[in-house]
Formats: sequence, structure tokens, C-alpha cells
Amino acid sequence: MLEGKRSYQRGQENLVPSNNAPSAPENPAIAKAQENPWYIQHFIKLLIGFGLGGGAVAILLPWMLWLLCGMSSGSSDQLRLHLLYVTGGIIAVLTLLQTNWKNQGDRLKIDADIKKNEQDAEKNERDHIRQVHAERRSRYTKAVEQLADEKATVRLGGIYTLVGLVDEWLADESLQEESDRFKEGQVIVNSLCSYIRSPFPLALKAEMFEGDSEPDDYEGDFSKDQAAFREEQDVRRTVFVEISKRSSTLAESEKGEVTVTSSAWSSFEFDFSRAPIFYPLKNLTIEQGNFASTRFYGKADFWGAKFIRDADFRNTKFTRDADFWGAEFAGNADFQYAEFAGYAGFGKAKFTGYISFGGAEFTGNISFGGAEFTGNISFRGAEFTGNADFGDAYLGNVKFVGDADFGNAKFTRDAYFRNAKFVGDADFGNTKFTRNADFQYAKFTRNADFWEAEFTGDTDFWEAEFIGNAHFLGAKLIGNAHFLGAKFTGNADFGNTKFTGNAGFGNAKFTRNAHFLGAKFTGNADFGNTKFTGNAYFLGAKFTGNADFENAKFTGYVGFNGSYFGQNAPTFAGISGAAKFSAQVDPQDYVFTVREGSKAIKCGTATLLGKSFIIPLGTVLFGPSSRGKNSRTSEPAKPLDNSNNGEDDNPE
Repeated sequence: MLEGKRSYQRGQENLVPSNNAPSAPENPAIAKAQENPWYIQHFIKLLIGFGLGGGAVAILLPWMLWLLCGMSSGSSDQLRLHLLYVTGGIIAVLTLLQTNWKNQGDRLKIDADIKKNEQDAEKNERDHIRQVHAERRSRYTKAVEQLADEKATVRLGGIYTLVGLVDEWLADESLQEESDRFKEGQVIVNSLCSYIRSPFPLALKAEMFEGDSEPDDYEGDFSKDQAAFREEQDVRRTVFVEISKRSSTLAESEKGEVTVTSSAWSSFEFDFSRAPIFYPLKNLTIEQGNFASTRFYGKADFWGAKFIRDADFRNTKFTRDADFWGAEFAGNADFQYAEFAGYAGFGKAKFTGYISFGGAEFTGNISFGGAEFTGNISFRGAEFTGNADFGDAYLGNVKFVGDADFGNAKFTRDAYFRNAKFVGDADFGNTKFTRNADFQYAKFTRNADFWEAEFTGDTDFWEAEFIGNAHFLGAKLIGNAHFLGAKFTGNADFGNTKFTGNAGFGNAKFTRNAHFLGAKFTGNADFGNTKFTGNAYFLGAKFTGNADFENAKFTGYVGFNGSYFGQNAPTFAGISGAAKFSAQVDPQDYVFTVREGSKAIKCGTATLLGKSFIIPLGTVLFGPSSRGKNSRTSEPAKPLDNSNNGEDDNPE
């Protein structure tokens, strides 16, 4: 703080012009003009000379011409009159010249007086500015000293003084350059931030002071320390309150567009990094929140806070609960490698820019219910030790407008993404779900990537909707996997996916290609009432448990070549109904050849639209009716050889 004060004082030396600056040299033209011209120097002599000389000439010349030349008396009188006129004119000109010189001198004197007055005024103004700046520096020095006072009221006074000084500098028009005003204000802001970053030993006991009863093992005067703790809470929060009053404002249009109205303090940098924070900051506007490596003692309360520019919480440690309910982040928000020891609540929060929780650790439960992410968001490598809720029924659905990256994240307990909306790409590649993963009713507008993801508990995608491509290539679903009623509008890739528990795809809809190449189903696999509009690839798939395709509907290519059924042959026709195969494809597009050692798919023949197909026994073909409106079906597929009822028939 003292070093900041000294640097502040050093920076004042060039604020105003110096009184010792040399005055401007006298104008040579003015000096020359102030010299007496020759007609002024000899004015009296010239006046008397022209008066006497002109009078003498006017008297003598006409007389001599009358006497010597015989000029008439009338002519001599006229000549005498004209000579007097000339003499009077010359005297008048001399008088005018003298008057003009006198007036010019008066004007020069007046101009000199005006210039002197202006110089005096400028000097007085410089002196006044210097006095004002000196008085500010004095108040600044005193205010900084007040921040170290033992009395909370004195520290508060110092804060109010410093804040007022910033406002004064910003409004100081004596500094012609606006950058100079902000420079002076930034120095004071730095002092305020330095105070926030200063240590406060009692913050370590924040949890004790939040209660009213004294702990049994407390060392020292609990009541005194608690009072000091609460006083310092109020003092330090005041800094943020005053900054909040002078920060920009957020406005949201009917279309949900957020606009920022800048304030006088918008250009300042606020550095609260490595600060100990043990007081609430709810409902405040934070122009620029640099909380990198900050430690929050007690509850971190940012309920309803507004972050105007980028918010930096990198490596921040939240020792207790962290409440960001309803907070608004207008810029980017960086929570990389942050540690959340308690509950982390981001319900109803709005994130406009890029958001990163990469590498963050969530020890307690978290909730993002009702949150909206407009920009891209990253939870890559994050670890969730408690329950992770990204789909709260009470607070509302979570909406990811940008890309959502959960790659390499670890969910140790339950992960809830029920009703979540993924407008951009969703990346869960190599993510580990140790407990249950709930994606019921989730909607993936673009690509959903679960490449090599691992689901140890139950996985629920019940009635989830995948509009883009869905990639589960190499994923491991150790618990039960529920995809009942799920809709796959894009390609669905479950290649080499391992289903250790039961896999339920009943009533699911695959609009495009469904890839189960090399997939392994250790438990039961239920594809009953599933609709495959595109191609269905089960090449090399392995079914250890029961496989149910009753009442399924296949419109495109169906390939079971190289597949394996270990316990029982797959069921395509039963109590629930018979599977249906389109008669509008090439008969060669239905391949039910299994690999050696597998239970055979019992096939028969069925005919529709003039074409015969080899399809599983009891299943039917479907095609358009004669009117092209309703589909018609064939008779159930009959055994290839009536003598053995198709028991041994398995075309290779």
C-alpha cells in the first residue's frame, strides 16, 4: 500500500505546468511599433515651422507677384487663400498623425495589460490546479493510512474518500487527455484492490464466527474476535458495493438479447486475485472480476450477481458452499481448476460468453438447474465427486446453446441431464460415469459424442432425442442401459460398444443408419417395437443374453452377418407381435448369416410385391397398398423346408 502511495505521488509531478517556465519573449514588432517616429519626435517643430512658414509664404508670395509681375489684387487674394488652405491641411495631417500614434500607443498598452491579466489568470489557474491536486494527494495519503486503522469506522471513511477521489479525477477537465484521468483513477482503484487482497487472519475462522455460540475449544476472546470479523466483513464488502454503484448496467430485450451500458468506471482493471474473501457479494455488479487463485472462507455468495466483463476464477478455492444462483455472466467466465469443497449452485444462471470449468473439482453436490449457456462451455477433465444436476425439474431445464464439452470428465456419483437441451455439439468422449447417468428427455440438436465413454451405473436415455449424429463408438455401459423411446434422427453409431447389463431400445426410432458393428450385449438386448428407417448394421455383434426384435420394423438394409447369439436364438416374432421388413428393398439387403458356433436365426420365405425374401420365421413383409396410402403385409414367413419346420435352415 505504501509503495502504491509513493508511486501515486511521483506521478503528480507533470500534472500542471510549472510557474518557473520561461515567459514568452517580447514581440519585436510591438517593440518597434512603440518607438517614436520622426514626425512625433519633431512634432512641435514641424507644427510651428509649417504654421509660420506657410503664413509667411501666404503673405509674401502674393504681394511679391502683385509687385513684380503685376498680378491683380483679386488673383493675389485667391493665391493667398489657397496657400493658407495648404498650410492648414499640412498642419491637420500632422495632427492626425500625432493622434493616430497616440491611439496606437494606447491600444498597445491596453493589449499589454490584457495579456498580462491573461498571464496572471493562467498562473492563478495553474496555482489553483496545483493546490487542488496537492489537496487530493494529501487526502489520498491520509485515506490510505486510514485503511490500516484499528477502528472500522475510520477504515470505512478511508474507503469512501478513495472512491470519491476516483470520481473527482474522472471529472477533472484540467487534465485534457481522458487517458490521464483514468490513469490517476486506476492508481486509486489499485489501492482499493490491494486492500481487498490484504490478509486477514480471522478469516481462517469464518466457519466458527458464522454461529452465535462459542466453540468449546476456541482460543482467545471469541466475542471480540467475532465482532472484529463481522466489522471487517462490512468494511471490505463496502468496496464492492461502491464499485457496483459505478459499474455498467445490463439490459435484456424481449428477444433475450443482452446489452451493456458502460459507466465511468468501465475501463478500470480490478484485480482481486489471491484475495481472502469471507463476506457475501450477492446482488452486486462486478465490472471485471479477477478472482484468480482467490480463497473463499465460509460461504461464497454471488446470488444474483452480474459480471459485466470477463470473470476469472481460475484456481480459486471455495472452502464451503458456492452460490451463483441467478448470476449473469455477460463476458467469458473461467473456472479452470477451481475447487468447490461444498455445494455449488448455479441454478438459473446465464452464461453469455465462453465458459470453462476445465479441470475443476466439485467435491459436493452441484446444480445447474435452469441455467442457460449461450456460448461454448467446457467441463473437460472436470471431476464431480458429489451429485451433478444439469436438469432440475423445479428450476427448469438446462440449455446449452453453444458447444458443450464434457470430454474426459469424471462423475463419481449420479449425473442428471434430464430434459437438458444441447443446441450445439455435445462432447462426452471418454467421460466416466461411476454411478447413474440420467439423460431422460434430453435433446441433442447437433452431434452427440459419447466415444469411449464409460457408464458404470445405470444409464437412462429414455425418450432422448438425437437430431444430429450420435456416437457411442467403443463406449462401455456396465449397468443397465435404457434407450426406450429414444429418437435417432441422424446416424447412430454403437460400433464396438459394450453393454454389460441389459440394453433396452424398445420403441426407439432410428431414422438414418444404425450401426451396431462389433457391439457386445452381455445382458438381454431389447429391440422390441423399434423402428429402423435407415440401414441397420449388426455385423459382428455379439449377444450373450436374450435378443428381442419382436414387432420391430426394418425399412432399409438389415445385416446380421457374422453376428453371434450365445444363449438363445434372437426372437423376431412372439407374443408382442412379428417384426416387419420392407418389401421395397433388394432381397439381397437382408442378411441373417451368423458366425460359426452361434445360435442360428431361424429363417423362412415370404413374398410381397412380386418379390420373395428370406426373413426370420413368423415375420412379415410390408409395402404400400394399391392406393399408396396404407401399408399391406405379407403372410408370415414360412419355413424354407416344411419337413423340418426350418429348424436346421440357416443360410450361410
